[in-house]
Amino acid sequence: MLSTRTRSIVTATVVLEVGIAGWGLGHGGLWLLVMTAAVTLLETGWGALRRGMLGDLAGLQVAMALAMLLAFTADTALAVMLAAACVAWLVRDRQPAAPG
Repeated sequence: MLSTRTRSIVTATVVLEVGIAGWGLGHGGLWLLVMTAAVTLLETGWGALRRGMLGDLAGLQVAMALAMLLAFTADTALAVMLAAACVAWLVRDRQPAAPG
């Protein structure tokens, strides 16, 4: 996730804290999905701007799709699958593949 272990821990903690607060307010699952979309949007947007990598645009598109699903209250199962894709995008290996 993200670029350092400390950032990963802080990000995961913030997402979980917002999810717990959401559960306290009665909408925990929704808040977890919203925070997952927000973190993925920010991370991939920053990566696209900072690194200029076209690969980050794919993650940005997945995060935008999740945000649109949440905004228009679409199918919950599809939103959970897209959230899993966002998390997979965040934890991917960022080193370039070895030539071969």
